[in-house]
Amino acid sequence: MSAAHSATAKDCGNDAERQAADLAAFIRMLQISNGSFSLSFAVCDDRKLRDSLIERFSAEVPGIAIIRLPAGVDGIYTTAATQIGSETPAAIFVLDIEASVPFGSDSQPALRTLNGSRELWEHFRCPVVFWLAEYAITLLHRHAPDFWRYRSHQFEFLPEAVSLDDLKAETFAGFEMVDALPYEEKAFRISELERRLHEVGSPPPADLLPHVLDWIYELARLYQHASRYSEAETYLRKALDWAERAYGSDQPQAATALNDLGQLLQATNRLAEAEPLMRRSLEINEASFGPSHPSVAIRLNNLATLLKDTNRLAEAELLMRQALGIAEASYGREHPSVAIYLNNLASMLQDTKRYTEAEPLIRRSLDIDKASYDPEHPIVGLRLSNLALLLQDTNRLAEAELLMRRALDIAEASFGPDHPQVAIRLNNLAHLLYATKRPVEAELLMRRALFILVSSLGLEHPSSQKVGANYVGLLKALKVPEEELEERLQAAMNEAQVK
Repeated sequence: MSAAHSATAKDCGNDAERQAADLAAFIRMLQISNGSFSLSFAVCDDRKLRDSLIERFSAEVPGIAIIRLPAGVDGIYTTAATQIGSETPAAIFVLDIEASVPFGSDSQPALRTLNGSRELWEHFRCPVVFWLAEYAITLLHRHAPDFWRYRSHQFEFLPEAVSLDDLKAETFAGFEMVDALPYEEKAFRISELERRLHEVGSPPPADLLPHVLDWIYELARLYQHASRYSEAETYLRKALDWAERAYGSDQPQAATALNDLGQLLQATNRLAEAEPLMRRSLEINEASFGPSHPSVAIRLNNLATLLKDTNRLAEAELLMRQALGIAEASYGREHPSVAIYLNNLASMLQDTKRYTEAEPLIRRSLDIDKASYDPEHPIVGLRLSNLALLLQDTNRLAEAELLMRRALDIAEASFGPDHPQVAIRLNNLAHLLYATKRPVEAELLMRRALFILVSSLGLEHPSSQKVGANYVGLLKALKVPEEELEERLQAAMNEAQVK
């Protein structure tokens, strides 16, 4: 095998001649390998750059076959062979493998299958180039080592650095847009934000700080989607320190940092640490904007969800109703922000078995979000899941199952197959399947949910403990002998911890 070649646009700066030479190396590889098999990897984290390069190479080397892999493909070679047929193209470019390679998962069936298919690719008798994001190339190296060693060349194409003026002009799209990205797109965005934050330095220049804080909040959200909680916390603590130093500890910028850090601590079950941060954030916003401002509603709602988690339901309900009133007065009754408060209040009412009050709120929340977002948006999936739980509580099981399966599909598409949000959906569906006398199916789903939670959050996390208890209860219902219960549970736990 020849040594891997790296063509790095960023290293070339603005030197057009050097950039042209780097790109020419890729074209020479295509020409030299014409009529014979070679395997190359082209690493590119920028899809616009990737597509423009592919367009250029296709113009200079006619007859390149482009294979765009659909999501969730395990047999990559089979998919490519079906699309190519009996023809021998000038080269084959394989794109979008990321849709089958979840960036937060160690379960990689597509790569394991690819590892055993390396010799099959020789049948194409032409250069084969896999275009990959950096995270995917790392996973490929880990999960398909034999296929990795089969390569002849490796290329890396990085976009030119974005100017500071362009970065300052960029606006934050909001967490709703972040949540809606497919998991492979989330990985691309993580790489981009990490690169930016590295380039601007620590601490960043004062004129860039407002933008840097937005990048950190977005990156922390993406890290949580990937179950990378410690990295999210590190960045959020930096954001809080920088905001307090630059703006003051009693200013709205500090309140935002306090709120986001508090929510992360809540997500990792550090509720006693989270509460004072959330209360301080609320106090700052009330003092800065007045008690009826929309930002105060956000802080009230977030504090209420924490109070709910600590079983202070009456206090939580009061705050949720206060937040809902502010939001309706500020935005009108059909705004997506209103749907959040409706959903949370409905969940509270459901927890206190006030189903008749809860159902119209949940349905109204779902209707607002269906009108506001794409049907595949994870927020829509959350609303479907919550409505399904209420339907289950009121014994409308067939309707509930349809909604739960739809919510599970949306979560897997949004977060990947091994995210805690997916585990929650699996656990809910397992309960319903057991209620409809399908315990064997239920056991498989609950075991998978337990595996995900222990792998992602650890054995001691309340979600892991709760699903572990649910799993034991299900095994008892399946009449597993008492002496086998602990052994079966421990086996499931160990399986996840070894991963």
